[in-house]
Amino acid sequence: MLLQLPPPNGPPNPLEQDSLVQTNQLVRFVIRDVFAQSYYPFSRFTRVEFGGHFSNIAVDTLKQSIIFGSPTQGSYFTDPFTVGGPSVSYYGPQVALVHDNSLFGWVGPFAGSRWRFQISPTFGSWRFTEGLADWRRYFFARPFTLAVRGVFYGRYGRDANLFPQFLGSPDLIRGYTSGSLINHECLNPTSNTNSGFTGCTALDQLIGSKIAVANVELRFPLTRSLVLGFLPVGFPPLEAALFYDVGLAWNGTSCDGTPGSCVVLQRNGQDPEIYREPLRSWGASMRMNVFGFVVLRLDYTKPLNRPDFNTSYWTLSLGPTF
Repeated sequence: MLLQLPPPNGPPNPLEQDSLVQTNQLVRFVIRDVFAQSYYPFSRFTRVEFGGHFSNIAVDTLKQSIIFGSPTQGSYFTDPFTVGGPSVSYYGPQVALVHDNSLFGWVGPFAGSRWRFQISPTFGSWRFTEGLADWRRYFFARPFTLAVRGVFYGRYGRDANLFPQFLGSPDLIRGYTSGSLINHECLNPTSNTNSGFTGCTALDQLIGSKIAVANVELRFPLTRSLVLGFLPVGFPPLEAALFYDVGLAWNGTSCDGTPGSCVVLQRNGQDPEIYREPLRSWGASMRMNVFGFVVLRLDYTKPLNRPDFNTSYWTLSLGPTF
């Protein structure tokens, strides 16, 4: 048994030759943020947004040690204690131009367009400039909708790499979820450089301070209202889609050996930690609005840039379509 009362002659001394000390650490971030935002409409569908924020982030570390003594002394936990870490503050303005005249169906938009262009410089302990360009268009020809999206998000400046983004979300590019990569390519991870975030190159290539995504979907209804006579309620509408996704994550732009990523169209066996190529996938999807409470999405995806995982797989996620 690991947790024991200290023996009568006192707890094991960690300085003894046959004692072993294992220290567990839990890092806690406390984020405090104050912000204000205002809107000025140019029309019913287009507006400009102004905002500003002040943020403070404090870091504390909770530590607790396990001392493994000799067989006669046993082992026990020490009392936990907290070590205060650094505290940083930063602030900055935000301005965005927004347009939205889209029409929503049961699981997402089916007509119109939406776009947002935003810039947010940050000053203080952390300094970077954040930019977002998000454009979406829905071409409706009853009963089909061709949905197209292009997204760029990135941070530039001295501290741009502090909070990297992950590309493998089903909301961005399907077929590269972290769980699938960890259970396959990352079982025997390899990392050819010291610049990796996780030590697994297949997972690291999805992490960066900048991401770019393009999606195309052909959406169409499977059922609109399915009611069975022997049941008091009907089934919610179902929508299906065929999709093609392309995505890229990188850190800066460098192909001369300096820190950063070298963006290429095709890697040709080069190190994914440095040489980042667009990742692609295609597949089919089915969506359901569950009683007006949540949108359930089931995707069957074939990733095209995973040579060690040459198969398709299912992904279940929640939330409206783009």
